[in-house]
Amino acid sequence: MNCLTLTAAGLEQLPLIRNLYWKLLDSSEEYAGILQWKKEIYPADEDWIRYIQKGEMFLLWDAAALIGAVALTETQPDAYREGSWSVPSSEGEVLVIHLLAIHPDHQGRGYARAALDAIGAFARARGKRTLRLDAIATNKPAQKLYEAYGFHHCGTRRLYYESTGLTDFLFYDYPLK
Repeated sequence: MNCLTLTAAGLEQLPLIRNLYWKLLDSSEEYAGILQWKKEIYPADEDWIRYIQKGEMFLLWDAAALIGAVALTETQPDAYREGSWSVPSSEGEVLVIHLLAIHPDHQGRGYARAALDAIGAFARARGKRTLRLDAIATNKPAQKLYEAYGFHHCGTRRLYYESTGLTDFLFYDYPLK
């Protein structure tokens, strides 16, 4: 069983973060095609810097090995406020998962589930009732992970982002017990 440590990222770790995401995008053409992420567009340095400065960017470690990264916010995007969620929660009771990435060298070893375990423990320690996230409709591996983990599919919305254009996103939530 993998057990990951979640640590807040600092600005000095920006090159490490950038390298992780770009390595993921470079790992396969198929994988790069299913994500809304595009180098220098989203996520870009200004996105990671904003998350870091707000204390919302985290690194996932297994001992000294960097396994992944994630942004965790207590503020929900506007599109989330209009959603139909399985767990009714007020703004302060929700932790939103953004940009969850597992380094390609560590995929297929249970680290994505371990990352969700670590994120859930982090959220519970802060009194949160639910985790929420969205996944681009083309990201079937992420959808399979979230549904197998126990996230509830709470609908699909068409959203516009610079990196995707007008695209369908699936919304998920997970009750924290």
